[in-house]
Amino acid sequence: MDVAVSAAWWVVGKALGPVSDGFLEAWAASKDLGPNVDTLKMELLYVQGMLNNTRGREIDNPALNELLQKLRQLAYGAEDVLDELDYFRIQDSLYSTSEAADEHAKGCVCNLFLNAHHTAKAVGKLLGCSANPRDPGEPRLEEDTRQQVRCCTWPCARRTASANTSLVPNTDQADGEASGCIHKLARNTVRTVGKLFPCSSFPQVDDDVSGKSILCGACIRKAPQQKHAKDAPKLEFDRVDLSKRMKHIVEQLQPLCAKVIAILNLELLGSSHTTITDIPKSPSTSTSNIIESTLYGRDPAKKRIIDSITHDKYSGENLTILPIVGPGGIGKTTLIQHIYNSQEVKTHFQIKIWICVSQNFIVNKLIEEIEKAIPSVEGEKKGRAEELIEQRLNSKSLLLILDDIWKCESDDWKRLLAPLTKGQAKGNVILVTTRFPAVAEMVKTTDSSIDLEGLEHGEFRKFFRACIFGDEKSQNDHDGLLKIGDRIADKLKGSPLAAKTVGRLLRNHLDVHHWTRVLESREWEMQTGEDNIMPALKLSYDYLPYHLRQCFSSCGLFPEDYKFHSEELIHFWIGLDILNPGGRNKTIEDVGQDNLNDLVNSGFFKKDETEGHYIIHDLLHDLALKVASHEYLSLDHCSVRSIEIRPSIRHLSIVIDGPDDSNGITDDKFKSELRKLKAKLKVENLQTLIIFGEGDKSSVNILGDLFMEANALRVLCLPTLSYPLESMLHNFSSLLHLRYLKLGTSMSHMHLPTTLSRCYHLKILDLQKWDGSFVLPRDMSNLAKLCHFLAQNDKLLSGIYNVGKLKLLQELKAFPVKKEIEGFELNQLEHLTELREVSIYNLEKIHTKEEAVQAKLIQKDYLHKLTLDWDRERPNSEPGADVVVLESLQPHRNLQELRITGHRGPSCPTWLGDNLVVQTLQSLSLFSVSWDIFPSFGKMWNLRELVLLNISTIKEFGLVQSFCKLVKKITLTGLENFEKWAPQPTHYFPHLQVLIIVDCPKLSELPFSSHIVYPLKQDWNIDWFPKLQELTMENCPEVLLLPPIPWTQSLCSVEIRDVGSKLLDKLVYSKSSSGVGLEVNAKDGLHSLDQLLLFSQLAELQGLMIKNCPPLELKYFLMLTSLKTLWAWSSNLGVVASEVQTCVEWQHPIESIEIRTSSSCGKELTHFLSHLPKLFKLEVYRCGNITQLAVGVDLQQTTVPVVSSSTSLDVITMDDTQVKDEQQEIAEVEKEEANTVDDDGLLLLPAHLSNSLQTLFINSLEALQALTRLHLEYCSFRHPFPSSLLHLKLSSVKGVLTFQISPLSHD
Repeated sequence: MDVAVSAAWWVVGKALGPVSDGFLEAWAASKDLGPNVDTLKMELLYVQGMLNNTRGREIDNPALNELLQKLRQLAYGAEDVLDELDYFRIQDSLYSTSEAADEHAKGCVCNLFLNAHHTAKAVGKLLGCSANPRDPGEPRLEEDTRQQVRCCTWPCARRTASANTSLVPNTDQADGEASGCIHKLARNTVRTVGKLFPCSSFPQVDDDVSGKSILCGACIRKAPQQKHAKDAPKLEFDRVDLSKRMKHIVEQLQPLCAKVIAILNLELLGSSHTTITDIPKSPSTSTSNIIESTLYGRDPAKKRIIDSITHDKYSGENLTILPIVGPGGIGKTTLIQHIYNSQEVKTHFQIKIWICVSQNFIVNKLIEEIEKAIPSVEGEKKGRAEELIEQRLNSKSLLLILDDIWKCESDDWKRLLAPLTKGQAKGNVILVTTRFPAVAEMVKTTDSSIDLEGLEHGEFRKFFRACIFGDEKSQNDHDGLLKIGDRIADKLKGSPLAAKTVGRLLRNHLDVHHWTRVLESREWEMQTGEDNIMPALKLSYDYLPYHLRQCFSSCGLFPEDYKFHSEELIHFWIGLDILNPGGRNKTIEDVGQDNLNDLVNSGFFKKDETEGHYIIHDLLHDLALKVASHEYLSLDHCSVRSIEIRPSIRHLSIVIDGPDDSNGITDDKFKSELRKLKAKLKVENLQTLIIFGEGDKSSVNILGDLFMEANALRVLCLPTLSYPLESMLHNFSSLLHLRYLKLGTSMSHMHLPTTLSRCYHLKILDLQKWDGSFVLPRDMSNLAKLCHFLAQNDKLLSGIYNVGKLKLLQELKAFPVKKEIEGFELNQLEHLTELREVSIYNLEKIHTKEEAVQAKLIQKDYLHKLTLDWDRERPNSEPGADVVVLESLQPHRNLQELRITGHRGPSCPTWLGDNLVVQTLQSLSLFSVSWDIFPSFGKMWNLRELVLLNISTIKEFGLVQSFCKLVKKITLTGLENFEKWAPQPTHYFPHLQVLIIVDCPKLSELPFSSHIVYPLKQDWNIDWFPKLQELTMENCPEVLLLPPIPWTQSLCSVEIRDVGSKLLDKLVYSKSSSGVGLEVNAKDGLHSLDQLLLFSQLAELQGLMIKNCPPLELKYFLMLTSLKTLWAWSSNLGVVASEVQTCVEWQHPIESIEIRTSSSCGKELTHFLSHLPKLFKLEVYRCGNITQLAVGVDLQQTTVPVVSSSTSLDVITMDDTQVKDEQQEIAEVEKEEANTVDDDGLLLLPAHLSNSLQTLFINSLEALQALTRLHLEYCSFRHPFPSSLLHLKLSSVKGVLTFQISPLSHD
């Protein structure tokens, strides 16, 4: 023992004599890790508390602002250090070590060994003898440390240690007697220091306890075999370095905090400086006076609103409140000003009042303003303002404008309305403008609000040019600037206020250099005046609470027009650690959803109700980047040269796939700019990195070099990898802080990083876009903090070995039971108490109750979604075992969604049947079960969705009132013996939204068949399925009676095909944000389309396709007021010909008609076209009864002889250079045409189409002056082409004469 101790002190003394102070410092640092941790934590809490008091405030003191930024950066550093310590303590718990513990759990002697061991390593680094010096704080692999050792010149004895002995000492081997600890202290200190001195001549030291030789660490070349080949090696913990870094941060924090507090106290005491405030500035007030004399792009909205409040649906209501919603600067006030001052409104309303509400909704003040604005009446009695309003409004029509409401409580709103609703005349209207959808939702009495979007491109360009040049004449003098102006306009996304802001920047410098600079620098974002776009938008941002500002500003990292999904966005916020924990019954995911809902209600996000995603208006996206530009940065081809890159940036996104030569930035120039980032960014501080786009090899190399030192990443998102992850992030194995990882690739050969399982802090792993290799690291269960593992492919989800160790996991969408393989038994689910969703497969491998109960589903309080799956294709089954197992897999009563597949027992389990446990169940799906006894759906008082698939035992579907009243979705597919509903329902499914019936060959009726009576009445008031949105019915050949479509305005999707009806082969109806369309493919039994359709509900129809259908009655055609496109295939032209001819007064705004294989003659189509003033596209294919074509022109358009008093057949006047025989030939053609005007086969295009028809797919004549596209196929003609023609296709034509005409432009 004496020899060992002497040898240790001799080695240390010889090596460290010149730097004894450093030795003592290292020893103290290792020994004081625990106190340093506590001190740093206390200091960090103090700093965070102080920063919380200042965040979100506008600080006018530049010096204080800079100090606060430094304080924030130090706080980030402190968090990193503590997070790193936590990482290694997780590693200690996984490997049963104590490297990062404050003190060794086994006492003071082991503490001595622990500190001596880390001191020796630190001293070696002080001497500068480390084989591979590295940056402070950068972790190192234990095996890397071993492999860096060089061989010494000393002869060494053979090593006899066991294979699992670690070359870096394991401090937990220091248990036992004190002498054993001292021996190991000596041995390991010699070994550690020896590794750092490859040329030293250390003597061999014998361990007199174990009899094993202690060798110079430099002589060891290889690490021992790992236990599992696929396990990731550990990272080495540097205890001394971490302790010193903690102490250094505390020493910096303390004096800085003192300085900040001193300045803040002066500010808050009201010295000569401006008091810090968190109250946002108020927006400017508005008046009813029209400021913009011309209303660009809003005429349709203006007309729609005026019509609705003066003589349409709202004029008969008691009080109508119509909100107009949109972001700041979108033109809400301007639109209302034009409505308020329109002649129709002045005539209709006796009293008009305009009040600008803004941020202060004070009920008493508003009532007083209303009272003062209403003229007094004769004989009125004095009283309160409310009473005076009631007297003065008696039987008078009122229009009240409440402009720019920011907030309003429900009770205050009711108080305001009270005097306006008592005994007043019908037709009174309140128009409300607001930035906040939540306000609109609360105040509206209409079905929907008016959502104001940006101006349409053409109208916006006109307005933008008017803001710059004024009149159109001035624009003509600056043609060279207009193209630049159009590029700028594209970036303003239709915002009128943005147009005015940029117009002011451009109008005083009408030169290319200035305009180009504004375009490239986006100078309008820097304008700070109250009438500029960014300050106007920032008012809304300042109005948000701080936690919502954080969530919103972080979204600027995503590209413009990005479609956010709630799950993705919430997980992103969790990764950033910006969600404050909720209450006792709220998860962090619930908090994220609440924040997203609040941002929607505040107008910062807009939800697409059809597809379910969220979007941010482009200018709000720009705002997000601007307000957080000190920490958030997004780069693409357009912005890489113009954007300011600050050293404080911590969150970065790069779009590497962009349009070449965007803003003059080619792909090569973009890469060049990326190379320069290394000198501008402090990459080591980055916490977020998102790369959009695949990029080529050179891009990946540039990024790999750029992010070489990005060790602090918490969020990493690489959704489109085309090269291995390690080629872009060489240091991935050292990312200790990672919380959120999203990886995606389409490369099947791509592998996940082997060190993925070492990201101990990882909470979200998103592999939903991963189509590479599905092999996971064997030790994935080391990710002890993993909450969400998302993947589309079950192979990824089902490959987690020992998944039971992931105790925080919330969803396990594929768990295949493999009793024969260790780590995949059903009891792996026992301790996963946080599960919200689990799908268990291969349950046919479980045969006993004891095995089944090990999953302990009944104890999983949070489990909301459960799938229990038996192999449907298995050749043999044990029904008795299936019964026992399913009975034993009883879930907790809080379960909301249940799916059971392939169960071959005779009945449902008791917990789903007679003794119903899951009473709050919302969704039940049963696939391929062999039950004869099914649950009583009526007992499930919360059931909203029922899916029955491929079940042969169901003959009738039992309906009870409680079920019918609540259910929202019913799917019945593959029920081969299903015949009827029992009993025939008398209830009307008031909440049903989706009904799908497919492959039910014996079903003869729908649940509402008894209510269908022919002939249909167009004015029916139908109350069954009033909220149905989707109806699908396929392959039900016995179903004869069909409902009229659409019987309710709520219908968005209908698909009916292969049913027994004699009327219909196929019907498809769709209604979405892109429009309303209808396709009808009829059978011979259909004599009139009103046998299928409710035309009274089709006023919004925009596209109609009819196949094999009879023509429409004219009265129904005219009810389709929104119809733009008509396709008639194997049908007549679409409207009863006799009615078209007799009714000469009607017109229809249809724009496009396509007729194929129709029996309609030319005369019928001629009369039809004469009533279509807006037709711009006509296509006629294979219509045998149309034999000739002519074009009618206005008398003012030609000087040739006419056929009638109103029109003439088109006669072409030839140039003098053309030969006489050509003139004679054309004259003969004209004469022949004139003699056949009354022939039924002649299609005469009416004269008014000469200025509207742009596309004709039959023939063309020069009188069609607006024609830009012509397709000629299987026809004869002799006339030249119109001068307007841009596109021409000739196919199988004959009789073409050669004319001398101008060449076609462009094509």
